[in-house]
Amino acid sequence: MMKIGALLLSVLLCTGCAAAAPPAATDPASSSPPSSSPASAATKAAFTLVAHRGGALVYPESSAEAFEAVSKTAFPIETDLRQLRDGTLVPLHDDDAGRTMPGLSGHPAGITLEQWAGARIRHPLGGAEGTPTTWDAMLDSYGGRNVLVPELKDPAIDPVAFAETILKRGIQDTVVVQTFSFPAAQALARSGLQVLYLLRDGEEPDPASISSNGIGHVGPHKGVTAGYLRKLKDSGLTVWPYTVNDEATAARLRAEGADGVFTDTPWELAKQLGL
Repeated sequence: MMKIGALLLSVLLCTGCAAAAPPAATDPASSSPPSSSPASAATKAAFTLVAHRGGALVYPESSAEAFEAVSKTAFPIETDLRQLRDGTLVPLHDDDAGRTMPGLSGHPAGITLEQWAGARIRHPLGGAEGTPTTWDAMLDSYGGRNVLVPELKDPAIDPVAFAETILKRGIQDTVVVQTFSFPAAQALARSGLQVLYLLRDGEEPDPASISSNGIGHVGPHKGVTAGYLRKLKDSGLTVWPYTVNDEATAARLRAEGADGVFTDTPWELAKQLGL
């Protein structure tokens, strides 16, 4: 089943991920980037650009507007997940909502769903604020249609229970779940999900021990050495370093064998790399 899932994922990533045009620089929220044609992408999609937090340098971070724009491309949609007071999973990176959400602050575990729904999200370029959403809403809109790359950022999230929410929808072939926790990565893989194990800067665990636990993807820091990246590839792992927003770093990692990168500006990076 995992091999079938990986094959389907690769097919989805090969049908337009790389060649979407960037949105208008003056007002990114005013237009949605078109997806590329399968014919052109099939020859170029060996390098995947994962839309980190929905393209956080282009749209309000982790907003409904960001995810909707990315959904019209074949860039995988990446988001962090945390729990609100009632257990609802929401896209949020920080352990305090205040950095990105004016008028809302504190740990998400203390925020009600009503407060969350009524909040707004700052635009990185000073444009129109974005709308908060939930993981369930993302699944309803994009599950099985787009590649989703959620990170279980909140340690209170039960990996097995989370896996069940994916499995019951039958969309495990188009979801790659991230975590910095190796025990959580093992549990997710045992549940039948595709898993990306995140590595902190300088960490170089044995690649064989990663792949032997059913984990197919790894996300090293963008400073990963060429030698270690090659070891990861030699162990059969798909490698997506994070978070790369400049052409030089992306080009270097691509040349060294990376399969793609997480980026806050996938449209611009695709243009710079000629994808």
